[in-house]
Amino acid sequence: MRKVLSILAAGLVAVSASLAMATTYSALTSMDTQVVKAVGAVVPVVMSGDSSTAFKINGAKLTVQRSGDYYFNAAAQVGGAGAEVGNIYLWLRLNGEDVPDSNSVQTIPSPKFTAVLVSQGGMSLKKGDVLEFVIGATAPGLGIIATKPAGMPAVPSIIFSIFEL
Repeated sequence: MRKVLSILAAGLVAVSASLAMATTYSALTSMDTQVVKAVGAVVPVVMSGDSSTAFKINGAKLTVQRSGDYYFNAAAQVGGAGAEVGNIYLWLRLNGEDVPDSNSVQTIPSPKFTAVLVSQGGMSLKKGDVLEFVIGATAPGLGIIATKPAGMPAVPSIIFSIFEL
């Protein structure tokens, strides 16, 4: 009987842990093209979508509601809104401060060129911390580009996921 109770208790703990983890995520996107209007300008990336109670999204700001260790992944379709060429940058801010070594860059060599720029990592976050992805560019008009190809699903300008480890 003791062995059966131990097995049941271990199973209950495993199921409880799985349920707790399954609810600590956020999956956000944007269907808006968001571009830099001037060299040196920083543009917060506005997103919306599904979020568990572990996060609160407000425009570009994702507020952590539960302390823990988190993995995040942002994938942005980058390019120009016109005839622009140059570099586009995507990085993370925590509580309004740039996170060191979080920047990524993609060169846009021609006006019709797009690519997916990825920024990912893991970090310990505290309740009340505010995460925000931002973009910068070497030419006005470069940024994250949403498209709606005919007969296919839309391509968001950014897809962002975060979950507790």
